[in-house]
Amino acid sequence: MRRSQRWSCGLKRLAPRILPAAAAIVVFAGALVAQSTPPPSPPVMSLNQLMRGLFFPHSNVVFSTQITDPAGIKMRSEPSMATDPLDGVFGKWEAVENSALILTEAADLLMVPGRKCSNDRDVPVQRADWAQLVQALRDAGMVAYKAALTKDKENMIKASETLNNSCAGCHNKYRARVRCQ
Repeated sequence: MRRSQRWSCGLKRLAPRILPAAAAIVVFAGALVAQSTPPPSPPVMSLNQLMRGLFFPHSNVVFSTQITDPAGIKMRSEPSMATDPLDGVFGKWEAVENSALILTEAADLLMVPGRKCSNDRDVPVQRADWAQLVQALRDAGMVAYKAALTKDKENMIKASETLNNSCAGCHNKYRARVRCQ
């Protein structure tokens, strides 16, 4: 038997096995495509709302350490109902650490396309200087976190200055001049 004939005979024997497997692969690939991640939803908070609802209160937790020792703050009588992170269930220095990490992680929210300023302008996420200012906030959050781990007032004063400078850098460029919020 010639080589081409043997190959043809072998293919005829394998065809009943290969065709169902190939069909299963096609169906599986189609199912994967159908389950693709949907496009992200547009942001619901304006930049101003994000600043007032997230960045301002958590920055203040960090800033408060300049004058108040979190270790000395008494827990509320109902700590699970506390609205101040410092006197709640996860209060004291843990609240400062958490707030610093929230500032770090939440910086990414400032880069979400489609977010609006309060004047209905788009947040300038495509601008290189905006990205640098957001990165400065991320970095300042990590400085504050590392300082909170030391539980040292002088370290927190330095970290607060770093955080304040990152906020002021952005506010001076965008809030006052462009009225982005």
